[in-house]
Amino acid sequence: MQRFLLSLLILLVSSSLFAQSIEDIEGQFQKGELDKAKASVDAFLAKEKNAAKPDGWWYKGVIYNEIAKSEKYKALAPDGRMEAFNAFKKYYEMDPKAVRGTLEQHVRLFDIYNGYFDMGVASFGASNFDDAYKNFKNALAVEEYIASKGYEYNGFKFPAFDTTLVQNIALSAYRAKKDDEAVVYYKKIADQKIAGKDNVDIYQLLVEYYTKKNDRATREQYLQLGRQLYPDDDRWYQIELDEVDAKDKKALFAKYEELIPKYPDKHIMLYNYAVELFNYTYAGDKKPADYKETQKKIESVLKTTMNVNKSYAEANVLMARHYYNVLYDIQDEMQAIKGTTAADQKKKADLKTKMTEAADQLIVYAQGAFDIYNAKATLKAGEKGNLKVTAGYLATAYDVKGDKTKADEYRKKAEGVN
Repeated sequence: MQRFLLSLLILLVSSSLFAQSIEDIEGQFQKGELDKAKASVDAFLAKEKNAAKPDGWWYKGVIYNEIAKSEKYKALAPDGRMEAFNAFKKYYEMDPKAVRGTLEQHVRLFDIYNGYFDMGVASFGASNFDDAYKNFKNALAVEEYIASKGYEYNGFKFPAFDTTLVQNIALSAYRAKKDDEAVVYYKKIADQKIAGKDNVDIYQLLVEYYTKKNDRATREQYLQLGRQLYPDDDRWYQIELDEVDAKDKKALFAKYEELIPKYPDKHIMLYNYAVELFNYTYAGDKKPADYKETQKKIESVLKTTMNVNKSYAEANVLMARHYYNVLYDIQDEMQAIKGTTAADQKKKADLKTKMTEAADQLIVYAQGAFDIYNAKATLKAGEKGNLKVTAGYLATAYDVKGDKTKADEYRKKAEGVN
């Protein structure tokens, strides 16, 4: 979409068919008497025999377009630019050879486009979005007509699809709170499958629009298209998650399970699912009824997360937090055994074995996170916090295993993180 520098040539050749009337129109126009020229051309075309020929329509287009550009005369034809455009279309329809237009490289059509485009820019800049929408839309109508004819000016031809102009129309309508009209033009862009970083919001807007309209089929169409064109963008699964009440944990977990096959490589989504499970399992005052099941699910989801992104330290940290909780669960079970029978001692021994196994797992994941953070030249505040936490977890795990040397080593490392 662009504005053109045009040279408007005065090529008003009189026609012997219409004698003095055309000469009068030409003379008035050349003198700049647009009011008289308008009255003359209107009277000329009011005669049926004149209206059946192309010349009068050509002159009307020329005169009305100039009136539209004139501060002095524009009140004579409030919609003069569109009347000029319609007059020119009549001319081109009646004269298939378009002699007058061809001699000028159809410059007056391009000039009408320029007029609407400039008005659209000015209106948008003044936050008059209703007018901007109207003017940009008219510019597109003229552009599409010119393109349909294959006309060009000084070697320039309009593109088959003017993405920027269509987007300006849509944005103007959207800013004017004409959502239904905006969607018509945003769909034109989406249906062309036009990508690029500046257009991703269009697909999100369409998804949200059709969600509000409860049109699930069309919503899904543009959601899939957005995923196809922007596969690395996380907004698509987030849109689906946002449709679920986050307080309804069962529904939320079910949605995550539904999304995992659709977005198998989205490690952030998987990690967030694990965080939701972790908070549900451990953050409440009481253990949930499905405590053991969700513990297993945490491990499963985090392992999947780490398979997708092996260098994602946060997943290792969360898994370490999980095993830290497992250690204390086992410790609570051991402390609950008050008896001294052989059976009681056997239970304690079994739990001690389980605690050692949990400590080994804690070491695996805490060490994994610690090594990733420790290898970085600089750390953000949150990363420093995780480095300190994982060093502390390693110290605890080695205490459980009875390795005082290692425990002291990591305790010192935790203390050294500033």
